[in-house]
Amino acid sequence: MPSPSYEYVANLHVHTTFSDGQGEIDGVISAAQKAGLDLLLINDHNTLTALEKGYEGYHGRVLVLVGLEFSGRHNHYLAYGLKKVPEFDWQEPQDFIQKTKAAGGIGFLAHPFEKGSPYSEGGKAFTWEDWSVNGFNGLCLWNYSSIWKSQAQSLRQVLWHYFVRAKTLPGPEKETLAKWDEIGQARPVSAVGGSDAHAFSYGIGPLKLTFFPYKYLFKAINTHVLLPESLSGDLDKNRAAVYKALAAGSCFVGHDRLKKTKGFNFLLENKGEKKAGQGEEVTFATEDQLVWSLPARTEARLYRNGQVILKITARDGRFQVPGPGVYRLEASWPSRFFGPRPWIFSNHIYLRP
Repeated sequence: MPSPSYEYVANLHVHTTFSDGQGEIDGVISAAQKAGLDLLLINDHNTLTALEKGYEGYHGRVLVLVGLEFSGRHNHYLAYGLKKVPEFDWQEPQDFIQKTKAAGGIGFLAHPFEKGSPYSEGGKAFTWEDWSVNGFNGLCLWNYSSIWKSQAQSLRQVLWHYFVRAKTLPGPEKETLAKWDEIGQARPVSAVGGSDAHAFSYGIGPLKLTFFPYKYLFKAINTHVLLPESLSGDLDKNRAAVYKALAAGSCFVGHDRLKKTKGFNFLLENKGEKKAGQGEEVTFATEDQLVWSLPARTEARLYRNGQVILKITARDGRFQVPGPGVYRLEASWPSRFFGPRPWIFSNHIYLRP
């Protein structure tokens, strides 16, 4: 089975002291280098200071790209490709979505169904409220910080899920998955994963805990970007290629702290020839087959229009497509004490009539 041409590990949605993160940007970049990332995407709130100060570009082997997070009480939006911050009102998300698109940028709904925790910002949840919008490229399917907060509803839960966090992290919110599948039946919509890294520190009695260090998060929920050519060191060319892939859904999301997800593949074949990869939209044909390969043998579930149509435990799989639909693959990783844990989420492959 053919493999993706070139795969690069990216961590999206990262905050620094240029907004409300606790890490100076040089230290954040150093943490990305130590974590082994290929791509680091900065999204400080309502500012492009990192871009203005010249941080976008290669720092050793790590390519740093600078976007921003349009932020307010609700409707947070991860935007990339902007050169300046336009005037905006968080209550008018269609306006800043359109301004991003008009500037040649791309964007993703940040944490659309966040639940919040009484131990973080007074329990506020920064949800997406306006579903009448259009023109966004995708949504953040799995936000580490947001999903972790959803289970930190008591001091006992905070401490428990802090110390066993890698083994107890839930997958994406059911509402986010359902909305993604719903939109995908009408038009392509990319899914990415993010860390929402701030490295906030809290004192709990005699304990001082950092939720969570940058290096820790950079090894957790990552977006694996699939490119047709290798990164060459040419900033303009490489930036355009990364943004094109993210916007198109040529990527997948994995929890790399459970087990490395590099090497995952999910595609459509017809008569043994590759017909489409993740994020691609094609016309259904009777001999279409979905084919996948996991980094290790484990349980996988194949979805069509948001419904499970196959469960299988294997390293590789092949499935005769029953008809048009929006298809994706999920895989879990076994845990001795906590059961199967969410591990890999593919992007959709769209088979239209």
